[in-house]
Amino acid sequence: MIDYIFYRLYIMYKKHGDPPILSTCIFLSYIVGIAIVILFFCIQKWADIHNVYIYFLNGISSLIFLIAPLFIFVTFCVMVYRKKKIEGLMKKYQGCVRNKLIANWMIWCIPIYEMILGVLIYHFLIN
Repeated sequence: MIDYIFYRLYIMYKKHGDPPILSTCIFLSYIVGIAIVILFFCIQKWADIHNVYIYFLNGISSLIFLIAPLFIFVTFCVMVYRKKKIEGLMKKYQGCVRNKLIANWMIWCIPIYEMILGVLIYHFLIN
């Protein structure tokens, strides 16, 4: 699924003249970052409910818990999505049926969907 999202974002950024690999990796890291923040709050809420102390949720280590995975993910994306991999994705997804079913605005709205899902999960954790 990440490959397909990468392909669609790559095509969109390339059409608009932006640097496609870097822009796509940053957008994907934005999506992963939202998931990490949601995970962070859910773990924190779970720890509060069960009266458990988790050391990496407090202080500077919480910042490292949030930023380190993003840095690792961006580095991973830049290393994995090289020219040959992108050419393979172009061949694989160019005539795909999903290209007509999934509009570009749906791809751009993934972070919004993710935030709504995170709020719902957090709400159900509280209750």
